[in-house]
Amino acid sequence: MVTLKDQRDRIESAKADLASRTTSATSADRLVTVTVDAKNSLVGMKFHTTMYRSMPPEQLSKTLIETFERARREMADTVVEVFGPLMDQRADLRAAMTGTTEVDKAFAPLWNEAPSDVFGGRRD
Repeated sequence: MVTLKDQRDRIESAKADLASRTTSATSADRLVTVTVDAKNSLVGMKFHTTMYRSMPPEQLSKTLIETFERARREMADTVVEVFGPLMDQRADLRAAMTGTTEVDKAFAPLWNEAPSDVFGGRRD
């Protein structure tokens, strides 16, 4: 089982890894590339042509929003990739902290039958 300190260190490492990452998406018409960071903040936008100058505002807006959303989805996938391995361990830690591990379940009948002064009362 992973210790709380080990888990904290892994989480901090994953956070540092994500803090240095960005993800970019380019619109289908190759008009613009949008870059987001791990907090889903817009950190860059690059227009590849001047076509945006003659686009209807609604079309430009739609292109920007769709491209930003694609970049956000890609960054979400990256976050899952980085934190995914930690999620299984999180369940183990939660079980240990709440007394619901397999060992706790195995000993539950004994704890429930023990006098109240042994464990300070029932454990369930």
